[in-house]
Amino acid sequence: MLKLSGFIVGTILGSFLGVCIDRMPREESVVAPGSHCQKCGAQLGVLDLIPVLGYVLTWGRCRHCGERVSIWYPVLEIGCGLLYAGALGKHGFTLSAANFLILISLAVVAAGIDLEHRVIPDRLTIPWMVVGLLMGAFFRGFQGILSRVLGLLACGGLVFLIAVLSRGGMGGGDVKFMALVGSFLGFLGGITSFVLACIIGAIVGVILIVLGIKSRKDEIPFGPFISVGTIIVCIFGDRIIPLVFPWLRL
Repeated sequence: MLKLSGFIVGTILGSFLGVCIDRMPREESVVAPGSHCQKCGAQLGVLDLIPVLGYVLTWGRCRHCGERVSIWYPVLEIGCGLLYAGALGKHGFTLSAANFLILISLAVVAAGIDLEHRVIPDRLTIPWMVVGLLMGAFFRGFQGILSRVLGLLACGGLVFLIAVLSRGGMGGGDVKFMALVGSFLGFLGGITSFVLACIIGAIVGVILIVLGIKSRKDEIPFGPFISVGTIIVCIFGDRIIPLVFPWLRL
């Protein structure tokens, strides 16, 4: 039941996250106006807004003008459903699960925007850093906040140092996104996310170069790799973190 509930909630919120990915780069409100066709402007009905099923029933097209709807919308909804199911199945209906689900949602939006626009908006990172720190207070009071402040400074500072040394190899959005991750996961979880991001990014980069899709001089957005590393830690952190910090098992 936990996983089923997580999947249903995830598909519903996945639809909203798609709106965030679409509107935030344009600095539009994510709540008003309501969802509408990008071509004819017609408001979407209840049938259209049903996650996944709405896409299938309308054959992936606007019922008013026939404009094709991107397949990425149902893919995003299903993907978020699976992620939410995995997180709730792992952590149950707990405060820890809420912490991870919020971060997973932010990671999905950051990845989607960075892939398409090569930017991670400040309004996606800076305000939510405060939320991450406050959630630390619910866990362990002052010690919880302190732990997350350390995570924020360590993760953000590390990427900032890399950005300076590489002379633009990473952007300010990556710095603030990594700081956000640290504010939710603390020092150990945040650093582990970054290590995973580097490993996954290196593997994907090599594959793209070998296949001739990218050259060594082409820029590849790093935000999606941070997102993947973060999501892995949110769901499998109890297994992954000890691999990065093996002395914790001693």
